[in-house]
Amino acid sequence: MEMIQKKKALRKHITYLKSVVPLLQMQEESRHVVAAIEALAVFKQARTVLAYWPMFKELDLSSLLNKWQAEKVFLLPVVQGDSLEIRRFQGETSLAPGPSFGIMEPVGPAFNAFGDIDLVLVPGVAFDEEGRRIGHGKAYYDRLLPQLTKAFKIGVGFSFQLVEDVPSEAHDVRLDLVVVPPMKPKDIGK
Repeated sequence: MEMIQKKKALRKHITYLKSVVPLLQMQEESRHVVAAIEALAVFKQARTVLAYWPMFKELDLSSLLNKWQAEKVFLLPVVQGDSLEIRRFQGETSLAPGPSFGIMEPVGPAFNAFGDIDLVLVPGVAFDEEGRRIGHGKAYYDRLLPQLTKAFKIGVGFSFQLVEDVPSEAHDVRLDLVVVPPMKPKDIGK
């Protein structure tokens, strides 16, 4: 099966699982992942963190951002055409629905000091233990991650999003760590 077909099939499978997994389980798994992230030395040491505001039925990091926003600089992506612009998170009340997907996005100027980003919490459709991921197919993170050379990259997702093998290509950026519940974080290394 060709690469595009494999990715399409995996996205379809995970979408199906998201439709049948109870919302309460997703909320509980989100709490487990947030606690696991908070326990990581790389998170404790990070000063500037690129995260994301969740879409419906996406692993929810909002409690992490709200809890730690006074101590860390959190950045969130904003969809701008075919790419992601990064903006500073100034609290939940400063978010507005974005035009592309209705995702809550920060308003304000773009953050362009990519070298200052210590940690990236990366969403995805599926991950594997080798640090490979696939997203929704728009390649937003495929274009962004190569620019974040200094940042430690952590994929975060639900337990059912960790699969045996994610189809990938040579240009795909591997993650340094994948955190999914209920298992402990699996360090993949570079």
